[in-house]
Amino acid sequence: MRYIFIILFCCYSLFAQIEEEKTFTDINITQAYRQMKIGFSEGYYLPQSIKTMENITQTLNDEESEIYGYKTLKVQWENTKEVKISLEAFENGEKICTYGSYDISLKQIDTNVQGIIESKMLYPQDMQTYIQNACECNYFRGEYGYDKAREKELDKKIEQYCKPLPQTYKILQEKYNNQPKMQKILERVNRL
Repeated sequence: MRYIFIILFCCYSLFAQIEEEKTFTDINITQAYRQMKIGFSEGYYLPQSIKTMENITQTLNDEESEIYGYKTLKVQWENTKEVKISLEAFENGEKICTYGSYDISLKQIDTNVQGIIESKMLYPQDMQTYIQNACECNYFRGEYGYDKAREKELDKKIEQYCKPLPQTYKILQEKYNNQPKMQKILERVNRL
């Protein structure tokens, strides 16, 4: 039994990684949540206030999932000093730029709050990197219309994220040739 646990732990470790671990000093959970929410990601969103969120598990409707980018949101208060939030992403490419599910935990320890964001990969690392780069490319391509200095910066970003995409697409298409799900994801990303 112990060996099974070790194997499961190792497998889980391959598909999960700590995105951010931070201690908020002299602060409460509500304030720490506000700070972590801002730093979570520019692309994804969390509920406005954790204080008003009771223990819930909900499948988000189309409008909500468009805002949050996820299909399921779970908020679980263990007690007044500990809360866990889970965001489950779509695995079939519907919201392709949400390429990771997340577990977020906040725990009050005396006057400090420990916060951890842990991502769970939906796809192999090479696919996840390709999706991330394609989404960044799509974002920066839509940013034109600023002054010359900003356009120069955007040109660099587009060179960085967009230029390698066609070659990477071909490599991944060949690698995942016999995996229909991966092919579907590749096609979805390629249409961004």
